[in-house]
This record gives sequence, C-alpha cells and structure tokens, in this order.
Amino acid sequence: MPARDARPRQDGSVNAVDQAAAELYAGDPDTFTERRRELAASARTQGDAAAAKQIAALRKPTRGAWTLNALARGEPGLVAQLVELGGQLRGAEQRLDGAAMRELSRRRRELVDDATRRAFAATSQDAPSAALRDEVNATLLAAVADPEVAEQLAAGRLVRAAQWDGFGAAGAPTTRPDLAVVSPPGPAAPTRSGAKATRATAEPISTTSREPTAAERARREPTAAERARRERVAAAEKEVAAARRQLAKAETEAARHRDRLGSLEEQLAAARQRLTDAGHQVREARADLRRAEQRLARARG
Repeated sequence: MPARDARPRQDGSVNAVDQAAAELYAGDPDTFTERRRELAASARTQGDAAAAKQIAALRKPTRGAWTLNALARGEPGLVAQLVELGGQLRGAEQRLDGAAMRELSRRRRELVDDATRRAFAATSQDAPSAALRDEVNATLLAAVADPEVAEQLAAGRLVRAAQWDGFGAAGAPTTRPDLAVVSPPGPAAPTRSGAKATRATAEPISTTSREPTAAERARREPTAAERARRERVAAAEKEVAAARRQLAKAETEAARHRDRLGSLEEQLAAARQRLTDAGHQVREARADLRRAEQRLARARG
C-alpha cells in the first residue's frame, strides 16, 4: 500500500518520487540521507533516471520540521483546525473586527500550544530543547498565518522551520467600481471621397487626444482631505503590522518561559520528593542511633 501522502496517478499507480518523499518525510531524520541514497539508486536501477535525480534532490527536514510532519500524519484534523483558524483571522483582519481578532488570537495561542505538546508526544520527545520547542511553536504560528506554510504542513513535507511575521493584507485585489473598459470606436460611415474619409477618421483622434481641462484634472486628482486620509490609513496599517510582529515575538517568548517554568516546576516537585525521602531516612537513622546507644549503655552495665 502506498504511503498516506503519495499521490496516485490516473491509472492507479503511484509516482516513484512522491512515494519516496512520503516514506522519507515520515521516517526518522537520522536515517534520511542513507535511505534517500537507497531509493534514488533503486529508481536508477529500474531505468528511471529522472525520478532518481528528483529523489536525490529531496531535502532532509530539520528536527522541528520532522516533528511537525509526524503531527500532520497523526492528527490531520488538528492541522485542519489551524488552517481554518488562519482563514478566520484573515477575515477578521479584513473587516477590521477588533473583538473577533482578540478572541481568535486567544484561540490561536491555545491551539498552537496544544499542537506543540501533541507534536512532541507523537514523536516521543519527552524533553525537547528550548530551541526546538521555539522552532515548532513558531512554525505552527506561521502555518496559521500563511496558507502556503499550512499547505506544506498538511502534506507532511516540511523541510525547515518557518517564522510568522504578522498577518498582512489578505485576499486578491478588488476591482474599482469607478473604472470601466472603454470599447474602441466603431468604423466610420462610408464617404464619397478618400480625402473626406481621412478627415472623418482623423477628427475623433484629435478630439480624444486633447489635454484634459483644469476641471477634469481636479475631478481626477484626490483632494487634500483624501490624500490626508490615505496617509493616515497607511500609517495606521504600518502600526498594526508592527504591533502584530511584536505580539508574535511576545507570544513566542511567553510560550518559551511557560515551558521553562513547567520544567522548573517538575524539577522542584522532584526535589521536594527527594527531600521528603531524605527526611524519612534521617528519622530512621536517628531511631537506629538511639537504639544502638541504648544497647551500648546496657552492654556497659
């Protein structure tokens, strides 16, 4: 049976490159290079030199990318939630709906934190480094923000970490309602002489190529108030983008400190348990000492 994300052809067979990629990105990154060499050699032996070249060019994923690929394969529904949330956030941004953006940002933090924990659980990484945890967390945030990153994550073929830089303007540009397509003029009416025909066709050209009047220029150019409004909007958009980048950095830093705090709390709990055990041993040792001293006193008579 082909791997989960190998793409079948119309005849039901599986592309050799896709099958190799599915196996490689689902496997342990420590064995990636050697297995890639074996798969490329196998394709070359079967006479498929083009596939062998493409397989050999597949990039080895970082540890963080491999962790997220495992999450995508094990819990595709969770990745779908991330993608859906990203669309909702972009919609709220376009509407400038502050209340919705705050609520969706809260849900994003919770969902990304949950996905980070599940990703490490799926790969049995009980004590990932802070750098690795930050890489996974940042890539999940990027997947919420960027549909292209989300697509790579959903396919389970990430090769490196991604960094969220804040949501930008989403969606394709809209058509301005004040613009219209002007159709070319139709053919001129037939005339009796060539000279008159030339004159008849030349006059409209002369008319359409004239310089616009001052009144027409005034109507086309934005007013001072409109220019000021556009400048204010542009400045506000820059501030919003900068604030979102700052929020992303702060959230990543907060997540790192939460993880560090959790690790320290676990260490503290373990230390307290050891202290409790040591206290029991001290009490037992004192009791043994008292009994030994009593036996010594009796022996001395």
